[in-house]
Amino acid sequence: MTVVIDRTKPTPPPTGEGSGPVSAAAKARAKGFTLGLYKPRTPIYPKLVHGQWRRIKWILLIVMLTIYYVTPWIRWERPGALPDQAVLVDFAGGRFYFFGIQLWPQEVYFITGLLVISALALFLVTAMFGRLWCGYACPQTVWTDLFIYVERAFEGDRNARMKLDADPWSFNKAWRKIGKHAVWLAIGFGT
Repeated sequence: MTVVIDRTKPTPPPTGEGSGPVSAAAKARAKGFTLGLYKPRTPIYPKLVHGQWRRIKWILLIVMLTIYYVTPWIRWERPGALPDQAVLVDFAGGRFYFFGIQLWPQEVYFITGLLVISALALFLVTAMFGRLWCGYACPQTVWTDLFIYVERAFEGDRNARMKLDADPWSFNKAWRKIGKHAVWLAIGFGT
């Protein structure tokens, strides 16, 4: 037995109730609702925390930011006309300087070995001390804490920020928001 399927005639789209599957978006549009791609943003207002661990976190934040900002300015004496920056990726010269070490492109196996060892160390350290890294020393955490500190300095603690956001626009609200964003931009450009 042979079944012939005629695909030369277009099948009409399903219409009416129960004529086929209809998407949730189509049902919502039919009822007058609009669906956005994202859920509306709910602001987060972190509260200031005190204690021994927070104090340690602030000390580490200062140490990490000092390392991030000072490392490019450390000088290292090199012979001849070589650059005197301690840590430098010289794209024009095709070299990498790390204190007393100078790597050329043909020494890529050193970098490969270093990256493999770093990846293994990252996995090991993450497995053993992941919470410590992510909670105290990760650059994302360090800069987030810095930005929250700036926000708190301009707008106050959690309750004051919630009240400020709920208030209508005024000179006080405008200068606090503009000042906060100006300092954030300065930190971003400084980084």
